[in-house]
Amino acid sequence: MANKLLLSEEVWSRLEAVTPEEKEKALRKLARWITYEIVHRGFDLDYGPFSFAAMGGNTVEVISQQCYDVLFGGEWHWKPTRELSSMLIQIAKSKMSHIIRDWHAQGRPDIKHTSELSYREQVEMDIARQWEAEANMRELGFDIARKALSGNPKMQAYVEAVYETNDYRAVATRLKMTLKEVQELERELLAILEKC
Repeated sequence: MANKLLLSEEVWSRLEAVTPEEKEKALRKLARWITYEIVHRGFDLDYGPFSFAAMGGNTVEVISQQCYDVLFGGEWHWKPTRELSSMLIQIAKSKMSHIIRDWHAQGRPDIKHTSELSYREQVEMDIARQWEAEANMRELGFDIARKALSGNPKMQAYVEAVYETNDYRAVATRLKMTLKEVQELERELLAILEKC
């Protein structure tokens, strides 16, 4: 179990201020993300690390509750600029990568054929590394982008909107732009960062 962080009074106040409606909305978004990732990455809910047997219940519900408990238990710091759902997704990436690693470390894969085992195990471990890297590198990436964009208020506003919402439509709404304009900003940002 991770060590609890010493959370400031401001963070505790924000945690306590989450309404049941906000919690439900964030958990729904988290559940959609978890479901998509599990299905998109080819995991089977009947066998493997995300199966009912391995998780001790409905995978999406178990992971969602664990992420919420970790955040509200003080094991992760909720930055003031992050939406609750975005923070929970970051925690889920880390948690799900650990679920995969633990599953394979315990030598419990349920895949039937040896040839499938080595290939699928490698795929799953690659996915675990990717999720872990995404969870850890997000903050670093945004810090780099902020430094590279100092003096460019339009791009700084875009980066902060992406940081807080991580959703094209929400970014477009916040910046009062069309989706096409937001996608163009994304291309501009990537070009700027390539030069850096």
